[in-house]
Amino acid sequence: MSIDMTCEWRSGFVMDPTKKQRVGYLTAFQGLNMGDFLKTDVDVFTPYNNSENQYGEVTIDRDTTKMTCVGVIDSYSWAGGVGDPVCIGAYISAENAQILSAKLKTTLETTILSTVGWWICNFDEENKVWYEEAYPKDPTTVAGQLNAPGGSDVRISVAAEPTKIDPSIDINVYHLYFELIPAANSTYAFHFASSAKTNYVRNWGLKIGTNAASAMG
Repeated sequence: MSIDMTCEWRSGFVMDPTKKQRVGYLTAFQGLNMGDFLKTDVDVFTPYNNSENQYGEVTIDRDTTKMTCVGVIDSYSWAGGVGDPVCIGAYISAENAQILSAKLKTTLETTILSTVGWWICNFDEENKVWYEEAYPKDPTTVAGQLNAPGGSDVRISVAAEPTKIDPSIDINVYHLYFELIPAANSTYAFHFASSAKTNYVRNWGLKIGTNAASAMG
């Protein structure tokens, strides 16, 4: 079963209390031999107002309902296979966009991403509560490499032109898109939910060898 989630990214930056739409956050993006990057420099209000959240990579100030992240997600998709790429689109800061764009203009020494995380929330209309719709469950961040069909078409891009988060707010963000395939000989468990009371786990990645059976169990 494929997963395809479109997030209301503007609401991720500027909450509209009259709307309760899916929002998502890129919580970590590190690798490409660039040290500790991209920075978690996006400070936003989140509509997720439950007393606690299961995804431990997210810390919400319950008094202000604010959190920090790398970017605000506008799209998340995964075809569902253990080797299929996780595809994420998100809006990031001008500083992060500049750093990454400069890196992508050079020949990449590696396409490995060491730490990637995401957190997507939605509103359950029937139960009138926010719930966590998607995040890496075990472990809570994933490692892998950029998808590169044919070996040369590396699937990552940063928009050259900025986008305003709101006509009335003079802040520019830049769109990042990337596709991640799992690290070799690694498995991950993803959390998904279709409502506040219905959740399930899907596996990503593959281990081959003497410990494969126990790893996949």
